[in-house]
Amino acid sequence: MGTNPENNQIAGAITYPVSSQNMQSVPVQPRQPRSLQGLLRFAMEATKAEDAPGNSEFSPMDEERRKFLEDALKSLTVNVAEVLQSSIKVLTDTEKIRSQLGEPLPSDVETAFDNLLDYIDDIDIANDFYKMGGFAIFPVCYGSENDEVRSRASSVLAEACQNNPHCQRRALDCGLLNVLIHLVQSERGHALAKCLYAISCICREYEPAARELVWQDGVAALAALLRAPEPAARTRAAFLVRHLAHHYSDAKEQFIQNNVVETVVEQIKSGRDDTTEHLLGILLALVEGLDPTVLQQCRNPRLNLKKVLEDHLKHPELEESYIEEKEYCQEILQQVFKDCPPIEVVDDEVTR
Repeated sequence: MGTNPENNQIAGAITYPVSSQNMQSVPVQPRQPRSLQGLLRFAMEATKAEDAPGNSEFSPMDEERRKFLEDALKSLTVNVAEVLQSSIKVLTDTEKIRSQLGEPLPSDVETAFDNLLDYIDDIDIANDFYKMGGFAIFPVCYGSENDEVRSRASSVLAEACQNNPHCQRRALDCGLLNVLIHLVQSERGHALAKCLYAISCICREYEPAARELVWQDGVAALAALLRAPEPAARTRAAFLVRHLAHHYSDAKEQFIQNNVVETVVEQIKSGRDDTTEHLLGILLALVEGLDPTVLQQCRNPRLNLKKVLEDHLKHPELEESYIEEKEYCQEILQQVFKDCPPIEVVDDEVTR
């Protein structure tokens, strides 16, 4: 006996109309939403089959309810351009921004920074921020005596430039990289770490800025910051030195001339921390290619690098949590010390 599909429906199940031509079920999908208002209608149409039995037809909405829903939807939308423009206006107010050292940020200044950081990690919005004159905030903010203002400005610049060639190019054209290279030699604490972060975001994956950093003697400044007392700043510096040494031969050559090897070994000896992986990465990048000068620096008996690396490999946590550090140590030992006796140092030129 044949069965009637209509008699086998499960109570409460969602059903679809049946085509009169081939009797196959064809889902009738609500039109995809293109606005918040459309999203509301989409949700109502998509779920109407789950409503309680009764009349589910749409009926005209009274004016009061319509206005309530429109206001609710408007409250969920933000005019990003207005937010950016308002923040730029606040942060280019020289009188307000150049406050004295130690003063708390005015609430509108803090809000302006927060609003920018909420949006400019989106590349399109970052580009709009530049086109609206947003980069005008940086000369004003970097001229402030308040280190929190300078720190926040560096965060904004970093977020705007990260993986964004357009803003990287504009930051270079506006001379902001040179400003940061100068600042990094005087900043301290959190402001120093953020300054290094901004330099890194301008230079990484953008060769013209990396070349400019090398030409402006930023390499020497970065090498010195490997000894920074602040762990966050030291880690930022080590990360950028590692990147430059690995990707740019002229930067690598300058690091070798500055004998960064000695600085790195001293820091590794002081104990492992979040910087150690980057320090070992620097050593590995420098010894790639087996440059005679850097090999001589690494084999300097005064540094005792071989023992330093062998002792570091004894840390039990390297087996599970810091595998890359273990691999870096092993690779450096292989390249520098395998079948090679330490070089006797006749004079101290190699350590300068």
